[in-house]
Amino acid sequence: MKYAYYLLHLFFIILFCNTAFAEVTDEEFEKLNQRVKGMEETIRRLEKYLDKVERVGTEVARSSVETESTQVQDVSTRDQKDVAGVEVRADKRMKRLEDMVYELKDRAALMDMTEEIRRVQEYVCRNGHVFPTMSEDKNCPICGLKQKARSRFKLHKFARRESISERIGAAVEEEFAKRVLVGASGTGIFQQLISTDRLGKSRDKRGKKSFAEGSYDLLFIAKPLLYTTFFMDLESIGGNGPDEIVGSSSGLNDDSGSLQDDDGVDRISVREVWLQSFLLNERLRLVGGKIDLTNYFDSNTVANDETTQFITSAFVNNPTIEVPVNGPGLLAFFDTRRGFTFGLGLQSIDNSGTNITDDIYGIAEIGYRSHLFFEQEGNYRLWGRTKGGMEDNNGFGVSIDQNLSTRLTAFARYGANESEIDDASIASAWSAGLRLRSPFFSRVNDEVAFAFGMLDIVDGDEESAVELYYKFQVNNHFAITPSIQAVFDPAGMGSNDTASVIGIRTQLEF
Repeated sequence: MKYAYYLLHLFFIILFCNTAFAEVTDEEFEKLNQRVKGMEETIRRLEKYLDKVERVGTEVARSSVETESTQVQDVSTRDQKDVAGVEVRADKRMKRLEDMVYELKDRAALMDMTEEIRRVQEYVCRNGHVFPTMSEDKNCPICGLKQKARSRFKLHKFARRESISERIGAAVEEEFAKRVLVGASGTGIFQQLISTDRLGKSRDKRGKKSFAEGSYDLLFIAKPLLYTTFFMDLESIGGNGPDEIVGSSSGLNDDSGSLQDDDGVDRISVREVWLQSFLLNERLRLVGGKIDLTNYFDSNTVANDETTQFITSAFVNNPTIEVPVNGPGLLAFFDTRRGFTFGLGLQSIDNSGTNITDDIYGIAEIGYRSHLFFEQEGNYRLWGRTKGGMEDNNGFGVSIDQNLSTRLTAFARYGANESEIDDASIASAWSAGLRLRSPFFSRVNDEVAFAFGMLDIVDGDEESAVELYYKFQVNNHFAITPSIQAVFDPAGMGSNDTASVIGIRTQLEF
């Protein structure tokens, strides 16, 4: 049946040719004859092709039968030889595939998903229709209004090619980071007194309005064990700032306090040196050595560092916390991993190291981290402390910082001392303020902050302070911060004096 179509077609051609023979010339007949021969040759080639297809189909069927026979245990000797040949061919192919896999591994690059902020160009009309390209007539294709070009920053996710050598380098760098690291930080502050009634009252400081102060810290960090860190901070400070003239309780420069001897020789102080360990799946942190308790208690994300944030002492920490100067101490912090933290710190008031157990300063804190307000992170801390000495001086305080948005953060502090204790100089103190990060679209790393606070002076009046600063983050290592400060009624003397200061701070870290 498969040749019936071709034979029937040939029959009609021959019949037609014989019928038309009498009506054509010899030349035309010869042409028809050649065409018939060509068709016959075509049919023969088709027959050979069909035979070849049949043979291939037969071989495929036999190969399928042989493959199935390999799964049968009772096979003939001939079939076993065929199976062995198939296995040999399969092994060779598997070997070639393995070689290709190894070659791909040698040349492969690891693909990591990463994010990058990119500037994109868009074209938008007044109705808000956005297009990636501008139309030919510069009009919106939807509403026909004029299109304008604008630039926007968008977050793009893409696969970054990271070679194996880069991974190895990162692993080596991580291993090196477990050894000793050295860092340095330098702060320079220039302040100019604009107005105060105290200028010129002291003969040796008459007319002194400008103040320069600088500090330098050299940091050493080492990891002798996996969950243990050793830290040491060497510090040198020169300059006392305008507080030697104004004498405010709020403090106009918390970074000041010259370490220079009376003979003019600069000294270097060991500011901190401690050993820190993590226990209980890194939930419990233990620190012992010469410590600064303000690094752990009454902390705040907006106001807690005089070198990068507010420089007014009343905004760096609550004045009623009254921690002793850095000295021998121990502290423990436990993180529940459910929002709550608990801390306890003990420090000797005598930092000479001779009578470290006689007078003890103790402080305890409960902290809570949540996202209850504005669906943003907030930190709430409540602390209480006791200051040993001739008579105990107890106090308590709260410290709050709450993100109002991704850029705007508010902070507030309050603290109070026991009013009947004569050793206390400040009965109570509070402060509050705001910090705005990325105030301008082109300055994403800058920040501007404002704070206001008030101190209730024991046996005196109230003293108020205000500070406004703008930090220009030049790069990851250098920042310039101009600021303006004011203290109303310094030291609560009941005067109408207002000490106002403008200043500029430079901060270098590497």
